Amino acid sequence: MSTTKEKTLIWVYPTHKWVTDCKQTFVYGWAKPDSKLFIKCNGSEKSVKTFPNGNFAQVTKLPYKENIIQLVQVTGKNKKTISRKIIVNEKKMKRKNTQFIQEQEKKTPQKKSNSFRIVIDPGHGGKEHGTHSSKGITEKHFNLQIAQLLYKKLNKNFKVYLTRNKDKFVSLKTRVEVAKKNQCDLLISIHHNALPDNENPLHHKGVGIYYTHSFAKPFANHLLESISRETKLNKYGIFKRDFALTKPSFCYAVLIECGFLIHPEESEYITQKKTQEKIVSGIVRGINLFVNNAKPL
Repeated sequence: MSTTKEKTLIWVYPTHKWVTDCKQTFVYGWAKPDSKLFIKCNGSEKSVKTFPNGNFAQVTKLPYKENIIQLVQVTGKNKKTISRKIIVNEKKMKRKNTQFIQEQEKKTPQKKSNSFRIVIDPGHGGKEHGTHSSKGITEKHFNLQIAQLLYKKLNKNFKVYLTRNKDKFVSLKTRVEVAKKNQCDLLISIHHNALPDNENPLHHKGVGIYYTHSFAKPFANHLLESISRETKLNKYGIFKRDFALTKPSFCYAVLIECGFLIHPEESEYITQKKTQEKIVSGIVRGINLFVNNAKPL
């Protein structure tokens, strides 16, 4: 992978011929910190704020079905321009199916033994990259780093399993099967956050925890409070969603978004080794608080 020293402009998102359901999209990536950056879309031009670390993120409108976007970087007398086509698909987004959640809420997991078994799921992997940092590094890379650190910390006191321990593709079905096969009590999926096209990445920061079943919400609360306390990251919130890795009803299942990779400043912070260790310390603390206070299921 090319480094920032080898390039003067890295445009991560959106990619060329990107298809979106929104009338606007954010653009983000990395530019030379001492340069001036502009975005041109169908004739209009607007300056883009570049942060001291070189990261940038900004929303731009998409007035037509086919839009040509240009990023123009000016450094002294040198100019670099990258052009991409963004296509707007105006078909309505499909409604989310909440029936499964309502049916599964009636179920509760059964405790299998006195010792908690924990399955850690590093999100994405292999051909599934997830989102990207402003410098173009894939989310799957950071998910695995956090998961491996967490495994080492938890393995001293719990029976711990990973759904993947290297950069390989693992289907969602297989990930859930790993949790079920190992009779886990806690299922923790590790991710880093992104946003829909129409959101402004400068307005969203912090840790988010996702769950499906009401009995898992206290676990999500412990995690959010503990991670935020250890890292000083904002509490983005706790959300009820119908994700594959939060749907299992045989365990306490949550998905952790360890901050926003697409935020120009937060991405720099959360990808540092020291911060990753703090995130892991927060997760471990949240687990210990929950396990010590959890009622038998």
